[in-house]
Amino acid sequence: MNTVDLLQIKIEKARAELSEESRQAIDAINWKNVIVGMRAEKGYSFTQLEDLELETELLLCGLLNPEDYPKELEKRMQIPKPKIDELVNEMNEKVFSKIREELVKNIERKKTPKEKGVEEQPLEIESREEMLKHIENPEKIPSILSQKLSGSFQVPKVETDHSLNNMTKSSEEEKSKLPKVDPYRMPIE
Repeated sequence: MNTVDLLQIKIEKARAELSEESRQAIDAINWKNVIVGMRAEKGYSFTQLEDLELETELLLCGLLNPEDYPKELEKRMQIPKPKIDELVNEMNEKVFSKIREELVKNIERKKTPKEKGVEEQPLEIESREEMLKHIENPEKIPSILSQKLSGSFQVPKVETDHSLNNMTKSSEEEKSKLPKVDPYRMPIE
């Protein structure tokens, strides 16, 4: 069996493990045509374009760390680092950013109106019983981000007493406040 065949099997398996929204976003952008178009624009050879396509597919399927993408391209395509940086920026602009936009659209489309309405409402808990109701029905709990962005925020005012009595404490008070047991060796409560 050929190495390319094994790699292709690994790519297909990783692709199958992606979420449906991710697969749809990747398929919605014709990124292979963008790569082929670079032959006329940049003058890359077919071998270099195959390497670019393979490394891009590995990245899209999660088999290649994004930090390693430029290094792998430089090693496989055998072109200088400045050209690789230019190529990576072009791929970001023409492929990856469009896939990201498509992924956001797919996720937004999948949300039901009920979920959108819940996220827009701030969470107000008045008592312990109401809090327990929210815990029992987790679909009613809005996300932390929506809570933070839904209203205004004010840092509480703290007043500090700068009097002489407050600044000097007796050594006996300080000793009594020190823990008698090493806090790192105390049992977890």
